[in-house]
Amino acid sequence: MSEVDAPRHVEIDGVEYELRPGPIRQSLSDEAPMLWGFALRVFNGGEELGVKTVFVGRVSVQTANPEALQGGMQDLAPVLYDLGIAKAVEQLEAGETGDEILFT
Repeated sequence: MSEVDAPRHVEIDGVEYELRPGPIRQSLSDEAPMLWGFALRVFNGGEELGVKTVFVGRVSVQTANPEALQGGMQDLAPVLYDLGIAKAVEQLEAGETGDEILFT
């Protein structure tokens, strides 16, 4: 585990959640990848509440950090995790703590 995929802690309405991202997977094609995904396990007080399956599209990365697409996974991974985790935090703020599929 590196700093990039280390668990993250967020507090929402006085409740602390631990978010544990899994490894990144990318779409397979002969062209540049268009989609990446990872599982994000959500915990509260050591209890697993759900798994957010997060998909991040190339357009989202292009908008957030176009330079990341030019480098390797070491440049891309932090952007993918940041975008995906931000989307999951939005859902947690809306009260959605269980399993779901998210796209950004």
